[in-house]
Amino acid sequence: MKMDPIILEELQLLEELDRLRAQDSFLAFYMRMTGYYPPRHLRVIARFLEAMENDLIDRGMLFAPPRHIKSLSASILFPAWIMGRHPTTKIMSVVHTQNYAGKIGRNVRNLLRRRDWPFDGAQLAADSQARDQWATLQGGEYNAFGIIGGNQHGNPAEWLFMDDIVKGRQIAMSPHMREEVWETYKADLTSRLQGRRKQLMVFTRWHEDDPAGRILPDNYDGRTGWYADRETGEKWYVLSLPAMAEHEDDPLGRDLGECLWPEQFGEAFMGPKRKRGGWIWSALYQQRPSPQEGLMFTDAHVMRFDLGAIDLTRLQIYISSDYAVTEEGGGGDPDWTVHQVWGVDHEQNIFLLDMWRGRTQSDEWVRHWIRLVKKWSPLRAFEESGQILKSVGPIIRAMMRQERAFVDRVQMASTTDKPSRAQSLLGWAAMGKMFLPRRDTVPASWLPHLDAFELELKQFPAGKKDDTVDAATLFARGLDRIIAGQHPGKARSPHGDTLDDLWERNEGGK
Repeated sequence: MKMDPIILEELQLLEELDRLRAQDSFLAFYMRMTGYYPPRHLRVIARFLEAMENDLIDRGMLFAPPRHIKSLSASILFPAWIMGRHPTTKIMSVVHTQNYAGKIGRNVRNLLRRRDWPFDGAQLAADSQARDQWATLQGGEYNAFGIIGGNQHGNPAEWLFMDDIVKGRQIAMSPHMREEVWETYKADLTSRLQGRRKQLMVFTRWHEDDPAGRILPDNYDGRTGWYADRETGEKWYVLSLPAMAEHEDDPLGRDLGECLWPEQFGEAFMGPKRKRGGWIWSALYQQRPSPQEGLMFTDAHVMRFDLGAIDLTRLQIYISSDYAVTEEGGGGDPDWTVHQVWGVDHEQNIFLLDMWRGRTQSDEWVRHWIRLVKKWSPLRAFEESGQILKSVGPIIRAMMRQERAFVDRVQMASTTDKPSRAQSLLGWAAMGKMFLPRRDTVPASWLPHLDAFELELKQFPAGKKDDTVDAATLFARGLDRIIAGQHPGKARSPHGDTLDDLWERNEGGK
């Protein structure tokens, strides 16, 4: 059936208007290419991305929970829109693996192949259409890489897109992998930037020590706004969209506790996850890897005692240590060596009695270990086996002989899974058996160490540092090898021995 010419002309005009709007507005481009009117949070994301294109923002971060179409909008549609508006531009897209880089690159490329592609002046070059590396007829380039194992060398870029470059629990929990990602970002990615030098990080936060966490302030609390790079001072704009609003200045204007995308992930979906809480909720859904509440260890797990009033004669004393060398942390933030002195009473309650924490050369922290051994005369010293112990073992043995400070050193096997490693300590704490001294009873010299321990307990296992927790878990893993303290017995009568006392002493002498 032949269409009425007037209706056909109107449809052609509407199509032309839609095409022109898609060229000028990213929101219109999103609707044209997806066929959907975007939800509220996507409209806010669109404004944020347009602000980058309009040079109101040069460096941006977008944080949002899984399955909230952040990658579709910011890593697929937005780069395509940029290429359409600037067909000579050069784009670098970096994700967690090379295979995923190819998937993202293919999706961007295929937008340029569609009949409804609104930019006539940006067309694919016939001889360069690989899914992860392709070009336009006008000289633009798109190159996609995996952060681990990809090859970014020799590919300049005006736009650098980074989508979940720290992906998954295994990568996020590995200090080595986090360091490798960070060094790749600094050395290989930013060095390729030229021209407009735009950077966009699109993350679901897995760890506070991810690249975003190394740029943002230590006390970043998940709010949207401008922040200065802690090293360079460069300004970054952060659009943080937690699954449930937790700040009154929420970028969507939500009430506290209101869901980000209630039509798809409302209270029925988010409520149970929030109740379960822990690291998954805090990091992946609220974009706050450093939680307001404890992840594994909570305030309820920590008992308190008066350090000056405890009867030390009834305790068996042990020392545990997490060794580090100043080079292993890398850069200006190396790991800490930690020594902790623990007392165990007759009910196997454990009391933190003394502590030292420092970033020093090996000979210095060995001297502090010797000092604590001589001060407390522990029955055993727990330490982790491994390369560090092999390198400093001779120093420890030599100084023990020199200072005549002798103790039974027990090596605990290394494990790669920190949460599993901490299960013994968590079990003791859950039974109300882990006691830390009250702050008002602690000597000023080791109060900062106690503060660090309590903070790292609260953030474990997603915290940037966990050396104090590692030292405590070494002790807890050795609890099956300890001797409990002495039973306090009944109070002695002020009038001397009773008949029962005399009888018991007589029976005991037989």
